[in-house]
Amino acid sequence: MKKVITIMAALLIAMTAYSQEQELTKKEKKKLEKELRKEQEAKDAEMKAQVVALMIEYQRFVLEADRLRDSKGTQVQVSSTINFIASDSITGVIQIGSNSYVGMNGVGGITAEGPVSNYKFTYNEKSKAYNVSYNLRSTLGNYDIRMTVFSDGRADATVSSNWPGQLNYSGYVVPPAQSRVYKGTSY
Repeated sequence: MKKVITIMAALLIAMTAYSQEQELTKKEKKKLEKELRKEQEAKDAEMKAQVVALMIEYQRFVLEADRLRDSKGTQVQVSSTINFIASDSITGVIQIGSNSYVGMNGVGGITAEGPVSNYKFTYNEKSKAYNVSYNLRSTLGNYDIRMTVFSDGRADATVSSNWPGQLNYSGYVVPPAQSRVYKGTSY
C-alpha cells in the first residue's frame, strides 16, 4: 500500500511539474511570437521607408488624400480615389472631387494638369520626413505645392496659387503603379 501511495505521489508531482513546464512553454512561445512580429514590423517599416525615399527622389508618387482642409481650418473627409496630387517626374496633377455631384472634370471638382518645375526636396533626419516643393503650370493657373512626407508614407501637402487661400491635402503617398485614383477631365 505504501508503494502505491508513493507511486501516486510521484505521479502527481511529475504531472504538476509537467503542466508547469507546458505553461512556461506557452509563455515563452507568446514572447517569441511577439519578438518575431516586432522584427517583421521593423523590416516592413524599413522597406516602406526605402520605397518612400525612391518615390521622392525620382519624383514619381501619388498623394491619395482622405482629408482636405481650407485656409480657414475647415476640414472634410473625402474619397482618396478622386482627391489627389500626383507627379510622374515630368507632369503633375492636382485634383479635387466629390461623390455628390458632377463638376467640370466629371468627378465633382477640378483637375489641373501640367508640367512640373523647380522640384526640390530635403530630408530631415530628426523627424524622418521629406520636405518637397515644386511648381505646376496648367491652363487653370500656376500652383505651388509644398509637401511633408514621412517615412511611413503619411503625407501633408499645401497647394497655393495666385487665387487667395490655400488647400491642404492629407493622406498617404503611394507609387503610381499601386495607386487607386481616378483622374477626371483636365482643362
